Amino acid sequence: MIAGTIFSCSACNPKVFPYHGAFRACSATKLQSVIKAKAAPSNRNTKPNSVICGDCDGNGAVVCSQCKGSGVNPVDFFNGQFKAGDSCWLCGGRKEMLCGNCNGAGFIGGFMNTDDD
Repeated sequence: MIAGTIFSCSACNPKVFPYHGAFRACSATKLQSVIKAKAAPSNRNTKPNSVICGDCDGNGAVVCSQCKGSGVNPVDFFNGQFKAGDSCWLCGGRKEMLCGNCNGAGFIGGFMNTDDD
């Protein structure tokens, strides 16, 4: 799976082209995200000796631990600073957050993912 950003400009060029560092100056250019991470379901199906992260199944995102995927605070938090029913204080209502095991990379041994001795 390749992640990246593409630029689409219907005024200059009707087809979508990948961004390789040379950006065309155009006021009609729209920035679009290619891949969006989705939280992994609770059933894990990765092999025990795989480099794929077992917590997120390679997605890089897990269900929010505070709202349990509902996107709203179930109770008041921090002396009423975050009220019940408002968007979740941890995930901001996105219902998912970065995996803490692989730091969002989707595999073990990714960037900044080493144990210090």
